[in-house]
Amino acid sequence: MAGCTNARCKGSGSVRSTQEREFRERRAIRLYMMTINEKRELTNAYYEAKEGRSIVGKDYEAQYLIGTVVNIVSRDHIIVAVAEQEYEVYLSSIRFPKLGGDGVLEPEAYADEAKDFVRAHLIGRQVHVQLEYSRKSRYGSVFLGSALDSRNVSELVVDTVLGRNDIEVTSNYYDACCTVESSAILNKKAMHSGVDPPVIIDLSNATWKEVGKACDNIFVWAFDEYEKVEGFVESVIRTNSDTKDKIILLIQRNKKTWKIAFSLYHITWPRGEEPYADEAFELLRQTLFHKRVEIEFVVQVLLETIDSDGYFMGALLESNTHVAIPLLKAGLAKLEPGPSYHVEFCRAQDSAITKKLKIWENNVEPYRNYN
Repeated sequence: MAGCTNARCKGSGSVRSTQEREFRERRAIRLYMMTINEKRELTNAYYEAKEGRSIVGKDYEAQYLIGTVVNIVSRDHIIVAVAEQEYEVYLSSIRFPKLGGDGVLEPEAYADEAKDFVRAHLIGRQVHVQLEYSRKSRYGSVFLGSALDSRNVSELVVDTVLGRNDIEVTSNYYDACCTVESSAILNKKAMHSGVDPPVIIDLSNATWKEVGKACDNIFVWAFDEYEKVEGFVESVIRTNSDTKDKIILLIQRNKKTWKIAFSLYHITWPRGEEPYADEAFELLRQTLFHKRVEIEFVVQVLLETIDSDGYFMGALLESNTHVAIPLLKAGLAKLEPGPSYHVEFCRAQDSAITKKLKIWENNVEPYRNYN
């Protein structure tokens, strides 16, 4: 209702939100009191009325996959690698808070937390997938752990509570998800609590001046108290820059999440149209993408912490290994001359030079700097 200044109109959004919450609480109580058979009958009746069939029938035969999650495309859309083949799978019976875009101006509460939760629990993990039905895409239930001791990821998300059940796409485990959701609503967890989600401060596209001001007042000043800071790699992005690619990190601190652009300090690799540029970027992406890392910032002075593009500078460690080591060993990166490097950096580079790998294929003398 464009241009409405009536107080009742202004409050209509909150009224609808309250009504929806009350409706969901009443629904949760009803579902909580229902038996498993009653819930299944309700679900089957819904589909029989809507489509003339039940997809939760006893004669439905599911397909199974056992593989490793290699990519989280979105909160409910994952890529599972089985041998050399990759499968796209959507989590069934779950609806996440909307992130924004696609006609949604602002992300819903806990949308980012839901995305991060799925990534943290699934990326790089072996999963068991029960493919349950297909509606243009594969939908299924995803389980962590062994077949005898596993946990449905949809139940984990709903229990945490960063998602809710969606009767539009119902899995064979819809009943269990309903029970978990009902408990979460009654206990007013997370998105059902009415409490605002944690604040995310996005500095990933900020200027040098904007980032410098934020650092001066907020969090970098405290990093020198710690040898390392924990973070999460949201993405690795190719840029038009001839000097660096862009690593997007998420850092949680003081009940806030900082989203920053990061560049590896004094490490270079092929970019743009240079030979091996694609191979170097892909190895960097595979090493970092959706991984939890430890960050070593350059914090001697503010000017050395941030470069002219507003990128933070330093080193990243994944599983206690500097992420530059695989690139150096493969002959897809090199150390900039000047600084005194850790011995493992120099040995990794010397190994590639000696074997004349990739960018060193025409090199004569190994570079050594073990000081």
